[in-house]
Amino acid sequence: YKAYNEKMLKIGLSMRQIRFRFDGQPINETDTPSQLEMEDEDTIDVFQQQTGGSSL
Repeated sequence: YKAYNEKMLKIGLSMRQIRFRFDGQPINETDTPSQLEMEDEDTIDVFQQQTGGSSL
């Protein structure tokens, strides 16, 4: 998680502005690769937090 935080700071985002998912499930700050049953070459999806908008 620390590595992600450092990378996000380099590109100008804070950890509060992004969300991580693995296999469609949110990744929590305390999750480990073992807990998530991750294997080599697995991919973590990163999304920028969206706020605002309106209902239709």
